[in-house]
Amino acid sequence: MIQTNYIGPFILTSILLPLLKSSSVPSRVVNLTSFTHRCVSGIDVSEDALRGMKFGPRSVGESYSLASTYEYTKLCILMFSYELHRQLHMSSTVSVIAADPGVVETKIMRELPKCLSWFAFLVLRLLNLLQEPDTGVGSVLDAALAPPEESGKYFFGGNGRTIRSSRLSYDTEVAKKLWAESWAVFKDLQLREGDFGNG
Repeated sequence: MIQTNYIGPFILTSILLPLLKSSSVPSRVVNLTSFTHRCVSGIDVSEDALRGMKFGPRSVGESYSLASTYEYTKLCILMFSYELHRQLHMSSTVSVIAADPGVVETKIMRELPKCLSWFAFLVLRLLNLLQEPDTGVGSVLDAALAPPEESGKYFFGGNGRTIRSSRLSYDTEVAKKLWAESWAVFKDLQLREGDFGNG
């Protein structure tokens, strides 16, 4: 999950960034995050954590709940978005926005027992928190279509709404370390798998 939700987007963005920066047309990076990032009270951004070997007090061989891992990855992608915005803000036509679609009725809970996922969706529906996919995409579209001045913001809930994310997500020192450790993972993968396009 760490590779899919965070490392993959970091690497893809890193590969495409030179093209985005050299484009004569303003470009945009939109990363999907989740309000569940607020559940993370402390974050390990070491290379081992980013490789999925450990984060927090646990290490290899100990299990993590899917929810904890998901929350961790969504905080990482949010911090990456903010750090990329800070790095590009004054010198580039590339804007960076984080978008949170909210709780959308998808097959995200397919790994859970059917009765549990059914119950979870029922409760979310009763609380009026569950959205259909065509509604949930609102914040993503808002982020994709927002003016460049909206770079560095967190879109949530559709209708062009932006909100503040967790206090931890704004920690610039942790974000810089996350960037450096993520870059180390990327470089190591380049060495193992060959150069990703000589970029």
